[in-house]
Amino acid sequence: MNFVLRIGTKDFSCKTIHDFKQEIEYESIQEGGRNDSVHIRPKPVTKPFTFQVERYVGSGFEDPLPTGRVLTDEIIVLVGENPGDFGDPQAEFTFRGCIVSGKSYSGLDSEKSGLIIETTTVAYEQMEVRWKDGKTAT
Repeated sequence: MNFVLRIGTKDFSCKTIHDFKQEIEYESIQEGGRNDSVHIRPKPVTKPFTFQVERYVGSGFEDPLPTGRVLTDEIIVLVGENPGDFGDPQAEFTFRGCIVSGKSYSGLDSEKSGLIIETTTVAYEQMEVRWKDGKTAT
């Protein structure tokens, strides 16, 4: 997969973007007088929708998502067919109403070399998905 994280007019490369979560909780209501029927109704949203971004930390690292930041710009994840070519993306995930809700870093181990990975959790209010064939979903 070839993808890039776009915030405003700047693109940022990422190791992983995962868990586009939109969970809606439901409650079961037993119908009065009947024991063989329940109605399922959505509950009010009690937790934010989230996704996570993993990026390598190294020299020249720029953090566009500091903890607690309320973004006025949309966050867009572009998925392309060819590396670095996002002019005509296969899919476009657009997130609005974003707040950076958390950040963590990979562990350090003196016996193993490795890169430091920053994991950022972003809460959002709305997600829209556009596919290359013109279909959209919210």
